[in-house]
Amino acid sequence: MIKQSQYKTASKIVRLGNAITWLRNIKMQEYELTATQSEAIRYILKQPTDREITAKDLIGDLNLSQSTVAGIVKRLEAKGLITRKTDETDARKNAIIITEKGMELEEVLRTNAVATEELLLKGLSDKEKTEFYRLLEKAFDNVNSVRFTQEGTNNDAE
Repeated sequence: MIKQSQYKTASKIVRLGNAITWLRNIKMQEYELTATQSEAIRYILKQPTDREITAKDLIGDLNLSQSTVAGIVKRLEAKGLITRKTDETDARKNAIIITEKGMELEEVLRTNAVATEELLLKGLSDKEKTEFYRLLEKAFDNVNSVRFTQEGTNNDAE
């Protein structure tokens, strides 16, 4: 029988993730964006202007499935925040281009990110913040090592 103490860390992490997503959704309601949609815009905005961005880039950065990213891209395009341009050499490939309206969200996204981080780290010393970040990176790497192994296994089967 599994004891509660054996899964309390995972439970806390899931609850923290849900709480952060809730907070980000609340902050982005005024712009009619979800937390995930705003994260896609944030990713696009931080790329060099001469870099062509595709759905595959968003899949990798956001750690989401192809179908989820396709829905996000479709909704962002419908909101006028991005446009898609078909690649001239490969009709299956679309470049994602931020619009002026999408660029106007940059400061809002940065301000919200800073406020969320400040809330998350409130009451921690500089040493604790450094350690917290180090541990988060380690945990993220651990999960991704399994994830990428699984994805490689699934891709090989196709």
